[in-house]
Parts: sequence; C-alpha cells; structure tokens
Amino acid sequence: MTALGEALTARLIRRMMAAMETDSGSISASAARRAIHVLPDALVNKIAAGEVVERPASVVKELLENSVDAGARRISITIENGGKTLIRITDDGCGMSPEEAPLAFARHATSKIASVEDLFAINTMGFRGEALASVAGVSHARLITRPADAPQAVQITAQESLLSPAVPCAAPPGTTVEVRDLFYCVPARRKFLRGDSTEFGHIQEMVLRIALAHPHIAISLTHNGRCTLDLPTASDHLWRIVQALGDEFKDRLFPVNLEEPVIQVHGYVGLPEIARATSRYQYLFLNGRYIRDRSILHALKEAYRGLIEPQAQPVAVLFLTMSPAAFDVNVHPQKIEVRFRESNLAHRAVLSAVRQELLSRDLTAQARLGVTNTGTGAAMAGRDVCTEHFAQTRQIISDFFRRPQPDQPRQSGFGFEKSLDSVESVSGEPGSPAAALSTLPADDDRITPQYDAGVPASLPAVAGDPGAPVPPATAPPVTVARETPVAPPAGIPRFMQFHNAYLVVEEPDGLLFIDQHALHERVIYEQLLARVRDGPLPAQRLLLPVIVPVNPRQTALLERLRNSLARVGVEISEFDADSVAIQSLPSLLARLNPLEYLRDLLDKLLETSGRISDEELLHEVLDMAACKAAIKAGDPLSPAEIEALLACRHVVERASNCPHGRPTTLRLSRRDLEKQFKRR
Repeated sequence: MTALGEALTARLIRRMMAAMETDSGSISASAARRAIHVLPDALVNKIAAGEVVERPASVVKELLENSVDAGARRISITIENGGKTLIRITDDGCGMSPEEAPLAFARHATSKIASVEDLFAINTMGFRGEALASVAGVSHARLITRPADAPQAVQITAQESLLSPAVPCAAPPGTTVEVRDLFYCVPARRKFLRGDSTEFGHIQEMVLRIALAHPHIAISLTHNGRCTLDLPTASDHLWRIVQALGDEFKDRLFPVNLEEPVIQVHGYVGLPEIARATSRYQYLFLNGRYIRDRSILHALKEAYRGLIEPQAQPVAVLFLTMSPAAFDVNVHPQKIEVRFRESNLAHRAVLSAVRQELLSRDLTAQARLGVTNTGTGAAMAGRDVCTEHFAQTRQIISDFFRRPQPDQPRQSGFGFEKSLDSVESVSGEPGSPAAALSTLPADDDRITPQYDAGVPASLPAVAGDPGAPVPPATAPPVTVARETPVAPPAGIPRFMQFHNAYLVVEEPDGLLFIDQHALHERVIYEQLLARVRDGPLPAQRLLLPVIVPVNPRQTALLERLRNSLARVGVEISEFDADSVAIQSLPSLLARLNPLEYLRDLLDKLLETSGRISDEELLHEVLDMAACKAAIKAGDPLSPAEIEALLACRHVVERASNCPHGRPTTLRLSRRDLEKQFKRR
C-alpha cells in the first residue's frame, strides 16, 4: 500500500470513530432526558380508549350496558354516518344526581363494585367504571341525566377529558349520552374506520345482542333519520328472537331446557334445514351477557353432527345461567371473553341439552315449492314463479296417483313381511341393490311399523352378525309426528321410485320424498356405530390384497388411522415405499369398494390438516364406509327392497339426515299440495 493510501485509510477510520462517539453521546443525552413521570389524564384516557373503544359499535355497547344496569325499560339510539358523527342513546333508567354526574366521567368510578369480593360476584353488565372516561377522551361528549324524584336534570359536557360545570336543564327522568366526532383528536385511529354502512352494520349487530338478552326492554335504532330497528317489549325470548331475526324463524325454532344444580341452559335452536353458511346466527349469553366461547360453540356444532353439512352452522340463541363465582368475566376490556372455573362444564351442558332435544324431535324437512299469490296481478307473478321444476313435480305427483297398482299381495302400513333371504332371491347377485340392503333386518328381526306416538326401544340388528341382539317378535311402535294415533293407509302401501334415485311415499296428511342413497347411508351408519361401540366389526380377509398408492402425507395419516380402521374391520399393511395393501374388509358391507373407500377417506381427512380428535376420526371412518356401501342413485329397487328400506327409516336415530348432514326426506303436506293446485 502506498503512503497516500495509508493516509486516506487512517483519515477514514478517524471520521468513523468520531461519528460513533457523537451518536453515543446523543443517545445517552436522549436517555437522560427520559425521566419517569405521571401521564396527564387526557393521555391516559386516550390510551384506555384504545382498549375499550375499538370502533363506534364499542361506544354503543358500553352505553347500552350502562342503560341496562340503570334499569331502563325503553332505550332510543340515534346514529349518524355510521356513528362517526353522532351517537346518542336515551333511556328511562334511574338517572344520576347532580353530585354523581361528574363522577361518571372519572376513571374507575362506579356504583357496581366496592370491594375485592365484589369482583367474584358481578351481576351487572359493566363494573370497571372507565367506559365514559375513555369515550370522553376521544370525542365531544355530553351527559344529560335526571333521577325520577329530582325536579330538574343536569347537563355536563366533556372534551378530551375536560369537564364543564354541571348546569340545570329540562329533561324527562333517565339519562341521555351524546357522543360526537368520535376519534377527532386521534386521526390515526379515525382513518382505520370502515365505511358508514360497515360501521353501522357493527352497531346494529351490537344492538341485537343486547335486545335478545333483554326482551323486557323496548329498543329503537335510527340511522341518518331512518328507523332501522323498532323492537317493542316482548313477553318472552322467542318473541324477541322473531322480532330481531325475522319471521322466517317463527316456526322453525324449538326450545332447549336443561336444569342442573351448577348450570342451567335455556334458549332456542333451529331445525337443521335452516342452518347457515356462517355463525352469524349463533348467540350465546352467560347471565345476560353476550359472550364468545370456542368450547361452547364446538359443543353446539357437535350436537348437530350428522344433521347438517360439515361446513354449515346451526342457528341458536342460548342462555346460560351460572353462579358468578363459577366464571371470571374480568378477562378482557370488552368483556366478551370469559374464563370458566371448570372448563368442560358448559361444554357438556350445552351438548347434552341440544342433542337431547334434536333426538326427540321429527326433523323431516318441509318441502317448499314456492309462494302462491292471490289477485290478478299477483296471479300473473305467481305464474312466472312456477318454473319447469314445479311443473315436473306436479306431473310426477299426478302420475303417482293415476298409475295402475301392481298385482301383489295386500300388506298393511309400510312394513315388510319378507326376510332378506327372499329379498336377495329377487336380485341377490353381489353388488346388486338387494345385496346392498344386507344391513337391514333379517327374517327373525322383521319390523312391523305401527302408527303410534311411541319410540323404538332399540336399533334393528344387522344381518349376518350372529352376536346381534334380536328384538321381540312384536316390534315397538314407531315415532310419527302427531299427537294422536292415526290408522295406516288401507290396502297396498302407496310408494314409487322415480329416476331410480328417489322414493315417493304416501302419508295420511301428505307425501314424503326420500333420497334412497341418503336414507340407506344413515341406516348403515347408525348400525355400524352401534356395533363399533360393542367391539370391532367382524372382518373378512381378502383372497388377494388390494394395493392402494399413497404419498408421504397419506402414509403419515394412515398411522393414526390404523386403529380406527381396524375397529371397522379394515386391515391395512405396508406393501412398499409408495403403497399399502388392504388385507381385509368388514363382512357386513358387501358393496364397499376398498380402493375407492381408502382413497377418498385419505383425501377428506387431509383437508383437516390433522386438527381432528380420535372420536371425530372414528366418525369420519364410519361416514365414508356408510357412504360407499349404500345403494346409489341410479340403482333400481324392487318393491320388497323399498319396503325394507322404509321400515328401517322408522327405527334408526336421526333418519331425517344422512351422516354428512344432507336431508334424506322432504315432507309435502296436503295443504301445500292443494295450494299448488289452486284448491285453496
């Protein structure tokens, strides 16, 4: 290196050292200036508002909860521009005295608690005493309040936590809180707010939550001068649910009741046919407070397993009541999350309450062919609504009643008098529909349905299993959705198969449309489930193993599946690095295609990414086995096979839906049929 180069290098090093010393000095000086100090109230309230006030709906929630705690019987809410410009809530509650009114804006000033013990016995909606202080820190707020026994009201205004003196004014008993220009002093927060319609949607949802929990309170909501919600006082929760969610739920909800010493569960859940794509219509309340709890929501979804499709969500409004000491609501500033002392208690209670009601009810979906209008103009519109689908349905029904009856022995009701041996003699080749019905009762297990209001004592036995329990010679009565017994149709059972996929069955008060594959799938599933609970299913070893190609992800999943498959009678062994061999199949499922079954099962389970419990895994294995073994759309059925399938419909649980949740049966009442033919 030359002398000139050495000089330049030395000069560069000296400059770098000087710069580092300068930066270090400035950092030290900056750190020295950061002394510990108490934050001003205005800044403290802005920080607290970041936790309590997320958006305008958060303000509405806090103010509504204060109105409920004040004993209000009527609450009026006025919103402008999605709550960004104005939020005004007026109630007829107990009001506040002139001495208490200024304390409403003070941090941690409340009438709800007075000691540490009160934190474990909270029976009010609010208790922290920081809502109004936080709201006033990021808006222009005004409070007008008057107790019923006071001659006049007082008014206080607040701007960035600075309060004006309380001045007298005229106002009815109760309290009005007005919040204007939300986040005007925190522009960084304001710019993250969504559009007016989106913010108002959140407000409307928040109001509905309060309204559902308190039907005794009349609530009205106005947005930009237009009344969007007007809920008068309701006599019970069901009427309030119909008011808030719509008339479509009026006749499609049924009550849930569970009384236990530690927890009580009440409310209403929807029929499987009104399940939604999202959880938008699921409302959980704990001691009148709206909550979101994953464990309880899981119990609700689990109760509907096999009654709705896996991606669907049931409709439910449930109210849980527990001692305040059994849970902690002081977990999150917004008080939506709670922590239970016994985490599984609420899960078990909700699952038991909802499942018990679902199993005790006729869940057959009502066929809806459209709305019949009246009047000249409406009649023309009605003709437009009657599409080709409705015309085809009418033609099928008309052909059903006009067709000549087959020449066969007379039978009573919908029972079958033939054993599976005689059924198989009709078309008993392996893989035929008759062979598919080999899971139905054998001759000794014949079932003669009775039209009565009883409940079957047990499921039918699966043919071919000598260890299965044999029901008595006189089968138990069959559940029919009527209060009084009715006589079965006289003469030949009226049923038909059309498109080799659907069955039409005559009822005393209408028609049933049945998906033959879905119903047989439910029958097989319930019988397999009953058998698996008693031990592994009997297996039949294959003469030649079936080789199934697998990838590394499927190979890892098979290790977890092995035990569940063995319980169903499917034995898997390694064949080589890229495939496995199926060595045996359940002897009860003659139609099961082993290659298709295992391949589709692995594909479905890989979608869960391994997030599935062992019990759910077993149900998936049974679901797929029942689906693959059931008769298919396109399989023609003999009259004896149809009778056998219809007989099993009355003795399996949840026959209204297949294991995947799709409906097996639709009911078209005589009244609806007469409307379609303009007879009513």
